[in-house]
Amino acid sequence: MDKLDLIEHFQLGDMSSFSELYKLYAKRALGTAYLIAGQKSLAEDIVQESFIQCFHSIKGLKNIETFDVWFYKIITRTGWRMVSKNKSNLLLDEPESIDTIIDYNSFEKFNSCDANITIYESLAKLNLSLRTVIVLYYFNDMTIKNISKVLGCFEGTVKSRLHNAKKQLRHIIGEDVEEPVVKTNYAEKECVDHGK
Repeated sequence: MDKLDLIEHFQLGDMSSFSELYKLYAKRALGTAYLIAGQKSLAEDIVQESFIQCFHSIKGLKNIETFDVWFYKIITRTGWRMVSKNKSNLLLDEPESIDTIIDYNSFEKFNSCDANITIYESLAKLNLSLRTVIVLYYFNDMTIKNISKVLGCFEGTVKSRLHNAKKQLRHIIGEDVEEPVVKTNYAEKECVDHGK
C-alpha cells in the first residue's frame, strides 16, 4: 500500500495502517528533527510528540494528498517549540553519531565523514528559521511553495531565507571546504520559482 492508501485505511479505522505509515516516515522525520534540534534525544522527543499529534489529528485531514506538508508542519512547529523550551540546555551532539541518523546523500555530493560533520556543525550555526528552510529544501527536497505552507509564510520569505542561509553556509563552510564543492551542493538547487 502507498501512503495515501495507508492514510485512508487509518481514517476508516484500520489501526495497523498507522504503524506502516510510521515506518515510512520515521527515519526521515528523525533526520529532519535532528538537523533542526542538533541533539538526538531532543529529536527523538520531537518525533514522538509529532507522531502522537499526527495519530490524534489525521482523521480530520480532509485532503490526504497534502499529508507531507501537514506532517512536516507538525514536526517543524513541535521542533521549534521544543528547541525554544530547551534552548539553555542544548549542546551539539558528538559528530560520531551523525551518520546513524542522517542520510547525507540528501545533501547531494557531500559523501565523506569530514564533510558530513562540516554540514552538521555549519547548520547548527544558523538561526532556527534559516536552518529549517535549508533542512526542508535540501534534506526533504521540498518545493518553495510547500515550504511556505509548512512555515505559514509567503514564498518570497522562504526564498529570502534560503538565499541568506546559503550565503551564510558558503561563508561558514568556505573556510574548511573548497568553494567548488560548496557551489556544487548548495548552488545546484537555486532558489528560483519554476512553477514550484
